[in-house]
Amino acid sequence: MTEQPSILERLIHAAPAAPGCYVFKDEHGKVLYVGKAVDLRKRVPAYLRPGADGRPHIPFLMERATSVEFIVVTNEKEALVLENNLIKRFRPRYNIMLATDDKTFVSVRMDMSHAFPRATIVHKYKRDGAHYFGPYNSAAKLYKTLEVFKRYYPLRLCSDHVMANRARPCVYYEIGACKAPCMPDMITPQAYADIVRDFVRALEGKDDTVAKDLEHRMAQAATAQDYEKAAELRDRMLAVQETTLRQRAQIGSEKTAHRDVHGMFREADRLSIATLLYRDGRLEDTATREFTTLLPDEEVLHGFLMQYYERASFVPEEIVVPIELEGMQALGEWISDRAERKVQVLHPQRGDRARLLEMANVNARHALKVRAETEQRSKQLLRELQEAAGLERTPVRMECFDISHGGGKDTVASGVCFIDGEPAKAQYRHYKIKSHDRNDDFASMEEVLRRRLKRGLEESNMPDLIVIDGGPGQLGRVQKVFDELNIVGIDLVALAKSRDKKRPGWETAWQEEAVRTDERIFLPGRDEPITLDQRSAALFLLVRIRDEAHRFAITFHRKQKRRSNLSSSLDDVPGVGPKKKRALIKRFGSPKGVKLATLDELRAVEGINEKIAAAIFEAFTAERQLLLQKQQPADKPADTA
Repeated sequence: MTEQPSILERLIHAAPAAPGCYVFKDEHGKVLYVGKAVDLRKRVPAYLRPGADGRPHIPFLMERATSVEFIVVTNEKEALVLENNLIKRFRPRYNIMLATDDKTFVSVRMDMSHAFPRATIVHKYKRDGAHYFGPYNSAAKLYKTLEVFKRYYPLRLCSDHVMANRARPCVYYEIGACKAPCMPDMITPQAYADIVRDFVRALEGKDDTVAKDLEHRMAQAATAQDYEKAAELRDRMLAVQETTLRQRAQIGSEKTAHRDVHGMFREADRLSIATLLYRDGRLEDTATREFTTLLPDEEVLHGFLMQYYERASFVPEEIVVPIELEGMQALGEWISDRAERKVQVLHPQRGDRARLLEMANVNARHALKVRAETEQRSKQLLRELQEAAGLERTPVRMECFDISHGGGKDTVASGVCFIDGEPAKAQYRHYKIKSHDRNDDFASMEEVLRRRLKRGLEESNMPDLIVIDGGPGQLGRVQKVFDELNIVGIDLVALAKSRDKKRPGWETAWQEEAVRTDERIFLPGRDEPITLDQRSAALFLLVRIRDEAHRFAITFHRKQKRRSNLSSSLDDVPGVGPKKKRALIKRFGSPKGVKLATLDELRAVEGINEKIAAAIFEAFTAERQLLLQKQQPADKPADTA
């Protein structure tokens, strides 16, 4: 059987013959490594050849990488700059030695969903819904800038936890550096939002009031011959100017311009849009989006731009588009209203902007090519799996189920879905076992599949192939459900994990060596399992969906177990509700501490009266004695003869 390439190998072999950067990612989309190449097609396949790259971290990188993305540029210098920017932004694990100076690049984070947001300096971007301003190349100057800003824009400086537990305003309120939102009626959210708006405008360089005020005060100090004060104000002014200048773009200056360049490529009903994000004249990031539509290019692009800039956290001064749009001036005015400054939407015919647009079109064309090649190979892989396992249908939609529990407790199940050989996470499902509370994987699997198939019949939503994690036992119970519900036309297989077994060694009969069995595929009505070539891509796909179902089930089981552990034995004591339970845990640290508490200690807890204290003390009498007996050897030495 011919070994089929993995998804990562397919992507690597589809690398374009052009200069650019390549970005390796893991299964969760986290960036692992960023590299550059004069010719991506010649450089990147070397990662698939053991020993071709002598760097020691490459084998570990390739074990974790599941995908690779390419960003095409026009020359080696642009690739070098882009690589540097991507490393500083994502801080990939295997580039860490190449970005040892990255700690100097900081950003300002503000969570606008909070009623009273505060500004904090962070070193990393997170996808947490907050707004990030930056990055800035000097942490010292950013700290100095915020120190100046707090006198003009008195935002809160304390953490959420400190704010929630304050009983009176802090010293920052006394010196006018905070409006004390921690206290009721000190400032309304609307008034605070006005301060936040002014702060953001100043930080983005839209309002130079602070810098002008510092300059005026500096001039006054110099006139009064207070040169030390003037020098201090000068340093503050320069720090503010340099920090805010980083966010200010000027149209017409090619070295400092912020712009988004959108490229487009279409094949039949498939269309891709690649966006190149230039900040201060440097290419900092790219994004590609794909559509399946028969609508005209103009309509698709116009709708995309409206949605994109309605949600964008930052809007540049220039937006370059690949085709002339009807109503382009009106679109620019709409985006300008949203950005609160003038934004131009341009369709260049020549010059530097046209060159950047061509590069964006190349990236869009390459993204669509990679997607088409990957889908074609995925179809070949699915046909191979169908042939190897003797399936009736091509398994376009596959679902796999697994059971997880801890000794029969907190039993749950998972159902994961792959479409065209790729995870469809929106279709993943969790199940809590309802029919029994014993350690019985067979009965659990039967219950889960009965629920899934009944729902599928009602909603006319059935998979092509169902994979269950297990052997003949689980397969037989699920086949019983198929027969009961008269399910036909759906393939069913069970995949049994490889395991360690022992066999006599060749030297002596008593010596043993451990070996692993092959992964085995069990089919209904067939006594012997199918054993595929352990290197085949078809088996790899089955193992991948089985392992994904196992991971999803384990994660859910651990979550349920944590919830169960939170429900301590205090719940069984009459009169102890959630509020009193929290007070007891806070006072004694744990349910164990409550059990060991004396009657007087229980009475001293806020909200616990004499009756409830006696009930708690009485409920844990037996457990208290056992706990004290276990502690006795550590507290009191045993008698010796």
